[in-house]
Amino acid sequence: MPPRGGVILVIGLINLLFGLGFALLARDRVRADGVFAIPVFVLVLQHAAAAAAIALYFYAVHPAWAGMYFFDPSHVSGLLVVPLMVGHAALVIGAFYGTGHLLRRKPLAPVMYTGGGLLLMTLLLGVFGRARLATAADYNGYAAHRGVALFSVELGWSVLVALLALTASAAYVAIELLRDGRRARVPVVTPQAAGTSQTTQPIQT
Repeated sequence: MPPRGGVILVIGLINLLFGLGFALLARDRVRADGVFAIPVFVLVLQHAAAAAAIALYFYAVHPAWAGMYFFDPSHVSGLLVVPLMVGHAALVIGAFYGTGHLLRRKPLAPVMYTGGGLLLMTLLLGVFGRARLATAADYNGYAAHRGVALFSVELGWSVLVALLALTASAAYVAIELLRDGRRARVPVVTPQAAGTSQTTQPIQT
């Protein structure tokens, strides 16, 4: 059985994977100009904002499902939504920042092993929590076994739209990072290095 707040943990791991993946895609630019290089860091911020907005929606509108029915949202302050929202954005940015610094100092292998471990943990949590994730109810309804199939209500379609939005955002960022990485690999040739100085030829009379 997954731990309390399982959806929070699953989504957190996914956001860590996004940040790590973005750093891998941007490694040429990061190695050349650092983790705050433009436009790389701006693109990561854009995806982090999308992740925060989606987290805000689910924690505010469907808090029982977001907590996998392990706690009663009526006993939790609504203000908790704000740090949770900020936390998801921070996971994307933090994973990108940490992975970027690691890539500048160490070979690629440790980063790949870390990514593989995070992916495995995410899959295991998703598998063990699939029954709760696929059920729509409020906290008391789930406790009384009155839940319904996720896609028979609005919540299921909200989850689908959120996944499509996150996927589209990640795809856009990935494409832009790859394009910027190709630019980072092209050497900059200065006029002096290119030997563009002109020589004058004597004028024959």
